[in-house]
Amino acid sequence: MRDDVGVRGWRGVLTPVVAALVVGSAMWLAVTPAASTVRLTSEATRGVTLQTMRPSRTGDVDPRLAAAVDASLARRGVAVRTNNLGLFLQEVAPALRPKQAQLFRNLKAVGMSVTYRRAEPWESYSAQTKTFRVSMRYVLHGSRLGQAATDVGYTYTFRQGRLAMVSDRYLDKAIGSNRQPWDFGPIAVLRRANVVVIVNQGQLARAKSLADETVVSARRVRKIWPGQLQTVPYVVALREPQVLTEIPPTQPGAEPAQIRAMMSPKIGSIQPAGGWVVVRQTRLSPAQLTHALMHLLPVRLGDGAPGWLAEGMAQYAGNQLLTAAQRAKLRAEISKQQLTRLPADDEFPNSASDSISWLAVEQLIAKVGVRPVTEYYRQVARRGYNDAARDRLMQEYTGFTQARLVESVRRSAG
Repeated sequence: MRDDVGVRGWRGVLTPVVAALVVGSAMWLAVTPAASTVRLTSEATRGVTLQTMRPSRTGDVDPRLAAAVDASLARRGVAVRTNNLGLFLQEVAPALRPKQAQLFRNLKAVGMSVTYRRAEPWESYSAQTKTFRVSMRYVLHGSRLGQAATDVGYTYTFRQGRLAMVSDRYLDKAIGSNRQPWDFGPIAVLRRANVVVIVNQGQLARAKSLADETVVSARRVRKIWPGQLQTVPYVVALREPQVLTEIPPTQPGAEPAQIRAMMSPKIGSIQPAGGWVVVRQTRLSPAQLTHALMHLLPVRLGDGAPGWLAEGMAQYAGNQLLTAAQRAKLRAEISKQQLTRLPADDEFPNSASDSISWLAVEQLIAKVGVRPVTEYYRQVARRGYNDAARDRLMQEYTGFTQARLVESVRRSAG
């Protein structure tokens, strides 16, 4: 995508979330092979409940260790909710405490409720330790979004008869953990009724500027997009380039902004809980920010929309801020020889594919109006399982087929 509106959407960047169901009531939980115990009551967990733990399906987790880890994970969620740093660090080894204390402060700054659920065990780096993939479930306060999830990897051992978390990094490369905004710190958070901006500590002036620009850009996008919205954009503008990236990265990192999905914890769900606007450069033009928000607003619908429609809608929104002469220049860059078909999903990012997508969406809106096009987007994002479904929905909601739309674009190009 060209630099003037170069913002990548969220499609194709999802990491699967593995969750374990945890239900039940208060109990005594053995935490060492010896007689020491920790009592975890319903009152202590403030509603976080546990099941009498059994060995994992693979049979390689000692049930006493499993019970102790689950109790520790439950306490972490309670600690965030009750603002209890001591409880959050209760099973954390001394060397890891400074980093985990910063994590706690960041979680409180973002404003969120969290629960942790143990998933499958992982190969550990010594016989004395065990690493677990853990599903971290979170709800962002005031976001009006549902529960989202990310994976973390925690390594535990027994030291002098007590459980200790000794690493939170062992699974970084395997599952891409420690990439969320709260994993870098210290951070500052600017919160308004209709936007939240997360920056590095000492960058509140930048946060205020981004918040003002986001509110203005959101108004522009809402005039175009009448469908389902993410009411509160979450803008992440940290110096660290690793934030909200995969390991290894699967997309080019030169875009001024990217949309990253907040994964839903529901097993099998293709609809994210929401999305992050991740600012990758110091400055964004109004067109770039508008483009980004156009990707963000329908992010919860799902991943079924064809790439040309998703990218074309975002390009269309951003290009509304350009002059007629600038838009004419962009059209002139596309030759009629390129206008033979709509781009396939795997042809993004590519400046020619981006421009063709914009022309296609612009033409479709000119012929049938914004509302039928956005309704088609809503439906195909949820139900665009394959090319046949996409084509059927396109004809049902717009009256066009892909071939007819391409021909219409060719005619309008002269």
